[in-house]
This record gives sequence, structure tokens and C-alpha cells, in this order.
Amino acid sequence: MEYILVDKKRIRSFYKSERGFNSMLKKYEYLFPAKPSIELAGIVADLIGDGNLQGEPKWRFDFVSKDKNELNRFAKQIFELYKIKGKIRPCTTNKFGETFLYGVNCKPLARILYLSGVPYGAKVLTEFNIPSWILEDKEYFRSFINRLFYCEGTVDYSNSPFIEIKMYKADYLIANGVDFFETIKKYLFLYFGIISNNVYVNGKSFRKDGIITLGVRLKIKRKKEVLRFVKEIGFPKKEVDRNKLMNIINRNF
Repeated sequence: MEYILVDKKRIRSFYKSERGFNSMLKKYEYLFPAKPSIELAGIVADLIGDGNLQGEPKWRFDFVSKDKNELNRFAKQIFELYKIKGKIRPCTTNKFGETFLYGVNCKPLARILYLSGVPYGAKVLTEFNIPSWILEDKEYFRSFINRLFYCEGTVDYSNSPFIEIKMYKADYLIANGVDFFETIKKYLFLYFGIISNNVYVNGKSFRKDGIITLGVRLKIKRKKEVLRFVKEIGFPKKEVDRNKLMNIINRNF
């Protein structure tokens, strides 16, 4: 039986009237039923990592990057899957240098992405987990982790190199943040035999609204595990960076 993420019946609950629902279908009926795919798993990770999905009343989404090639990649995937285009524009709210965002104003698609597992609103203030449909498929999970680490991961290129992912969570949601990372750790081992270090909480910041956020971290430090991660997940993204990392590790074996 073919797996369906979102059908017309499920999306109907967002519309107050049958008339509004039918009006949407005239233009977007081709979007349904929405089915899982490797590409969608990557898009979910992109939006969890470097994106923002807005809920009521706007229902739209943005993907943010300093690299316009990344925005074009994201735009290409969205168009190939859904035949919907957005626009690139400067991001004026980022304090950490020049960045751009690819914005898509399409309520039906935003709702599909939400029902597929993308949280809406400020992610540090929202509970979420990796969608079950991604966890149940090795290749979906591989795509998800590849994109999530590209958005949120870092590489240490010292003589004892390691790969790390770090995300912040409001202190009152820290258990959810830890659980999210524990799930990553569990499935990296289950699907690829990659042994990660223990998940831990480190780092604190204060939002303007007074909410304290804490950093949740996961490292892959053992040399053979780093090599396995590079091979299985394809991170770092650029071949030159992967080769640099592997050369350091092989030199120190």
C-alpha cells in the first residue's frame, strides 16, 4: 500500500468553508495526495535547520542562506516537486553578515510541509521531533541528516578532527531538544553503524524577551566513526572539504 502524507481530506480541516476549500483545489489539486520522498525529507531538514515556516494567518515559508547557490538548489527542489516558485530577497533581520532568503507564499504547500513534519514559528520555542515517515526509511533519514548537518553542523579540522551538530532550545523545552538529538544518535547507529558521543547540553543565551535558550550538542569524534559519517552521509558537502578532513584522519591513523 502506497504511503500518503497529506490527502485532501486532511487538508480540508484548514478551511472554514467548502467554498474556500474548493477554490483552493481549482489551482492546487495537483498537490494531493502528498507522498514521502528523499527530496521532501531534505526539504523538511532544510526548513528545520535554516528555514522558517509561518502558521496562521499567513502560511508561508522561507529558507535562509549566505550562499545563493544553496537558495537556488532549494528553489529547484521546490519547483521540481510542486511546480511552485518563490523569490530571493535580502534578509534584513540577520545580524551575522549578509544573508538572503528564498520566500514562498503558498498556503496549501506551507500546510503540506507542516503536516509532513516541519514545525511552524520560532523553532527554539517549539517542540518537534523527526517525522516518523523519515525515521522509518533509511534513505529518507540519510537525506534528512545530510541536509540538517549542512544547515546546523560544523567540522573541526584540528589534528583530532570531529563533526558536531548544535541547536538551541528554550530552557523549558530542553528535554525535547535532547530527545531530538538522541533520536539522531539512535538512527545514525541503527542505519549506518555510526557511533556518536553522548548528547549533552552546553552554552546559554538570552533572548530579548527574557527567555533563556540552551545549546544541545552531539559530536562524532572517533576517527573511524567520522570516516563512516563522511562516507554514508556525504558531509561536509564540498568534496574539497571532505578530502581535507579524510586526509587529516588518515595522516593520524
